Amino acid sequence: MPQIPYGVRSCLYTGIIHNLAFLTKQAETILQSGQGTWKSYDTKLHHEVKEAIEWYQQYAVKELFHLEEDLMAFEQLLTKVHQKKE
Repeated sequence: MPQIPYGVRSCLYTGIIHNLAFLTKQAETILQSGQGTWKSYDTKLHHEVKEAIEWYQQYAVKELFHLEEDLMAFEQLLTKVHQKKE
């Protein structure tokens, strides 16, 4: 695979960060307000973020520990959101 330009890596990384922050805020809002539900488009975005992180690790940068930590923290919140519905 050819070398990936810095601008491409930077935009992908920034997009991952923004989408993960959005998803985290969605989950926090649902938990704090006690209202709202997790939407199918949020689930789709969650899967896209995971896919982007996997691709980024494989082709751009190997060390994304902080992104993986943020993803795990979000997924813990998401578990709480889903448990709230039960």
